[in-house]
Amino acid sequence: MYCKSQLCYPYTVRVYQCVTCDTINDLTPFAGQVPDVPLSLRQIMDKIELARVRHRERGVVDYSELEYLLKTKLNKFEAFNASFGTGLPITYDHCGVDIGEASVAFQLLAKLPNSIAVAVMTNAEEILKRPGKEFKDKEDLKFIMLMFECPWIYRHRTPQEMEYHHNITKRLFTIISNLPSELHKYLSNWFANCLTTEAFRDRINFVNKFITQRLSSQQRSMDRNQHFVYQKDARIQAAARVMHLLFKANQTNEKEALDLKGKGRSSKDMVIIPSDRKYAKKAHKVPIDEFYNMVVDMIDLQSDFGSWETRSAMFTFCQYPFLLSMGSKMTIMASDAKRRMDIKMQKTIDALVNQKIQRAQENGLDVNGSGAYLTMAEIQQAHLLILRVHRNNLIEESLTQISRNEMDLDKSLRIEFIGEDGVDAGGLRKEWFLLLVRQLFDPQYGMFVYDDQSSHCWFNPASFESLSQFYLVGVVIGLAIYNSTILDLPLPLAVYKKLLGVPVALEDLAAFRPDLAKGFEQLLNYEGHDVEDVFCLNFVGSYEAYGDVVEKPLVRDGKDVPVTSQNKREYVERYANFVMNSSIADQFDWFRRGFTSVCGGDALSLFRPEEIEFLVRGSAEPLDIDQLRSVTVYEGFNDNHEVIRNFWSIFKEFDDRNQRRLLQFITASDRYPATGIANLSFKITCMGSHDSDRFPTSHTCFNQLCLYNYHGREKLRNMLLRAMNESEGFGVK
Repeated sequence: MYCKSQLCYPYTVRVYQCVTCDTINDLTPFAGQVPDVPLSLRQIMDKIELARVRHRERGVVDYSELEYLLKTKLNKFEAFNASFGTGLPITYDHCGVDIGEASVAFQLLAKLPNSIAVAVMTNAEEILKRPGKEFKDKEDLKFIMLMFECPWIYRHRTPQEMEYHHNITKRLFTIISNLPSELHKYLSNWFANCLTTEAFRDRINFVNKFITQRLSSQQRSMDRNQHFVYQKDARIQAAARVMHLLFKANQTNEKEALDLKGKGRSSKDMVIIPSDRKYAKKAHKVPIDEFYNMVVDMIDLQSDFGSWETRSAMFTFCQYPFLLSMGSKMTIMASDAKRRMDIKMQKTIDALVNQKIQRAQENGLDVNGSGAYLTMAEIQQAHLLILRVHRNNLIEESLTQISRNEMDLDKSLRIEFIGEDGVDAGGLRKEWFLLLVRQLFDPQYGMFVYDDQSSHCWFNPASFESLSQFYLVGVVIGLAIYNSTILDLPLPLAVYKKLLGVPVALEDLAAFRPDLAKGFEQLLNYEGHDVEDVFCLNFVGSYEAYGDVVEKPLVRDGKDVPVTSQNKREYVERYANFVMNSSIADQFDWFRRGFTSVCGGDALSLFRPEEIEFLVRGSAEPLDIDQLRSVTVYEGFNDNHEVIRNFWSIFKEFDDRNQRRLLQFITASDRYPATGIANLSFKITCMGSHDSDRFPTSHTCFNQLCLYNYHGREKLRNMLLRAMNESEGFGVK
């Protein structure tokens, strides 16, 4: 059954129609024959040219011979499946179909009268209704690749056309989604290797439109009390599975990791080195946000998450989190955090009440009297994690109090600086984050090593600091996520991959050690057989420890094992694994423990590493100055004041580098929140009605810029440039 339904039927039956997917199933193959000469672009072009010649001769447009060709060459599965073949063996890298030729042919046909489209799509529809055989072999998948090239299924010009092509598409998706896993692997690889980026993007949009159409029709027709209509829709489930194949195809490096895991390798000791020499290829064909579906965001995500979290047998979109936008995932995470926070608060309140009752009993007081009740202040503080620290002993006191309150890290964070007045309305908390990050990531502190070329930090394998300090760094990042605070952390994407258990690749090493990665590239690309003499390398890894070089063997007796043309790939993999995994295993394990102590819920697994990086560091997308202006609040100024008009004019004319430096001067980060500038609080305050030669100042804890009433646009521009370029800020290095 193409929909995997279970059916009992008499032994004598050889053909039946499924009541679930409406497909006619043949127990005896009925797929037709492969033509002696399968359909090709040349045949189509010849028939088109013949029709044009006759048109010039007779003055009548007649494509009857082309229609006959299409009807006979595409009338059964085997015939359609053999069309536009290359004659080459089918592998994971080659689908057996000349995709370029098929695309050109179908585009030519799409420009002809509608009768041509009918000739092709009628055959396709009949095959999808009755394939005539079970899809078990990789050769059968050529039909699927050809169907995606048909331009007509993407057309929705009229409601009738939309419904017709929607019905064809749902049959196609049902067949694809229920293919054996080995055939899924072939399709995923072909999507990655045989399609241009534009064609790949078209497939994603095609599947998303199908999901959107079905969800939208359900939302218009369903009863308000029904939240799970889509969970019973087999067509949406099928489309989600098809999108999953595209998503896997988009993770080009991670596909190779699956093969390594099949050989007993884990992500903790694995570095992916693609088999081809162009190992530094893009990690994704398209950005992961192109998989987001905004209509999926409109369903009851909390209920969907609850069903998924309880491992319900029902279909949920959380099974396919790449369809959920960053905003939706953050909403789920916030809701999950609040739920856990409420549980902790109730436990805290119960514990406080029990303490009061016990104290009242010890003092002989009435346990039902006022002495057993909590004050409003006690109730309000029950849901807070309050850290009281001195500025001059920030790291030690923060670590001590975090360790003492390890079970309360998912409560809302409040900071009190001892000896200072002030209530934490968010500003003190952000200042605590900024000060702590600045100290922990200071190269002088020795926990992280800084690469000047990449401007990234990495764990120091020779750090003298206790492992508990790395635990604190993990906690700080987790707390920043839960408390919606952007941190200007120079950590590479590899850190977030490792946190989520995603294998790192050689391209990740290039992100924070570009010189080392370039050397590996030269070694891998060297085609000579004199590697040992040219490169003079042995199986030894090294790192600098406060002026000394520490060497570690990558294999047993590594100093005596030279790198040759035969083992150079193994050397690169072992050395990269040494840098990114084994040499910093203890430091990273404590770092991960700190992070998961805060962000250990199921909601975290919905995110991709890139999305976690966005949560921590904010979005690296170009700044939208007009949108930032629209959310700005003024104190002492208004949007039409000359200084304000000059400020936004200057901000807008800055190049991207200076725009980011100015944003960092004001907010302590050169990025805006992952959910967009609209969620960034931004304030400009007037420091007086008079002109001044003093520089602008900022309160990064409140995203506040303080300006004087500078006379003239050029003076304001010079003042801003000097202030943002000569102030130290909270940047790391």
